[in-house]
Amino acid sequence: MPVDEIRQLEVNLAKVLSNFDIPTMEFGNPKCIEDATNKIKEKFTNVNPASPPKKRAYQAALKFLREKDLSNADYDFITSAINTEIIEQNKCSVISSSRFNKLLSVYTSKIKKDEMWNLSWYWLLSSYFNITPNEDTELNRNKLRLFLSKTHSNFTSRVKFPLPWMKALKKHPDVLSRNPCEKYAKQVLKGDRKQVNILKKDLSIPNQSWFWHELTFSVVKHATNEKNDTIFKAYISKLIPFIEEYPAFRDKALDLILKRYYKCSDRSRHKVLCDYIIQPSIWGSPKLKDVGLATKWYNVNDNIWRMVRSWVTKENLRVFFQILAARNDADKGRFKFWLQYVDQIEFIKLVFGEETKQLRWRNKEIDKLFKEEEGIYAILSSNDSGLDAFILQIGDYTLVEFSKTGNAAFIYKSSSLPFDIEARRLNDKTSADGLKSAQNNKIIHSPPNGWQYNVKNRLMAECNIYPDEHIV
Repeated sequence: MPVDEIRQLEVNLAKVLSNFDIPTMEFGNPKCIEDATNKIKEKFTNVNPASPPKKRAYQAALKFLREKDLSNADYDFITSAINTEIIEQNKCSVISSSRFNKLLSVYTSKIKKDEMWNLSWYWLLSSYFNITPNEDTELNRNKLRLFLSKTHSNFTSRVKFPLPWMKALKKHPDVLSRNPCEKYAKQVLKGDRKQVNILKKDLSIPNQSWFWHELTFSVVKHATNEKNDTIFKAYISKLIPFIEEYPAFRDKALDLILKRYYKCSDRSRHKVLCDYIIQPSIWGSPKLKDVGLATKWYNVNDNIWRMVRSWVTKENLRVFFQILAARNDADKGRFKFWLQYVDQIEFIKLVFGEETKQLRWRNKEIDKLFKEEEGIYAILSSNDSGLDAFILQIGDYTLVEFSKTGNAAFIYKSSSLPFDIEARRLNDKTSADGLKSAQNNKIIHSPPNGWQYNVKNRLMAECNIYPDEHIV
């Protein structure tokens, strides 16, 4: 063979070998063989299990519910459809069937004879994590858990090149125990989610699985069982993001957290918890309960509802005086004075002036206040566009306070208000339906450093309104 042809053959052979990603070593070199073997092993063990043929699995589940004879292939495929609602059987499913125990007996027999397909067992495991817990499925779900717990070693301990799900299950068999999440709850609460993330990935546990519902419950339960108030409160900032990630258990979790918080010696506002729970998309402001715009508060103990309402009321007053009123040189003592009654305030309505209405688009905190008060706040019609007001109800009385100095506060009997407290637009007239129409029942903010004492005595004597018990 001519030299040129030999050289061309060598070039072509080199190109072919390069496509196979073979190390540049001599054939037969032990290191070359070892590296190639490890690459093959790595690629093989990282392959995800094949997805089941849905139509074929559906037909197998239908045959089972109709009590037809099943082939070996039917038994293999039905493992991926035990949760599927079968339309032809009035939306019943295999997992809710009274014959489910018989199906498990068949699989037990097949395993003893070493006749069960690895992939079929994996599909059964995946189905287990996808079961919707309810009265119809709970008994069979537990039977399936016991079956998987007893048989998983047949598929995780005898494989030369175990797949990720096999490794995960062999290392963490407790996911098939009665309390599958207890171990991981403590880790998550400490901020360690490494093991949980591995389980989620390797076992392909979907976000909607009952597993996350139960894990959330375990995490919250562990946190709320903490006897030290300081440690418990520190947990809350970690709980909220986790609850938000798996919201199926959110309402129950928040209820448990609030109940534990109420037992704290210091029940003052927890900013993270309060800001989260009063979002319109979560529970909404507790102030909106009475107008039917935050119905989840109906399911909460009244003492807890009042606690959170006092948080919101106090924050409303802070924003009102420190941000809105401050720009108009308001008397800062007004905020401190009305805080003496915060636990007794049954209702607070913010009435924003036109300037504040425009300011919300430039101030995030004011915009947040508008959103939280959506459906309850009012706009103030006034010749002074920079004037704001708020309305408080304490006992049998309603009090109106304004943001700017030079404006008195007014006392009304709640049973005979001249204005509609539910209105979305109010005015500051001194007659008719105006907020200032009680000219004979004013609260004058003078002298500047002494009006608080006089007004407190007046509220006690005329209205039977006393400062909160914890106020000295």
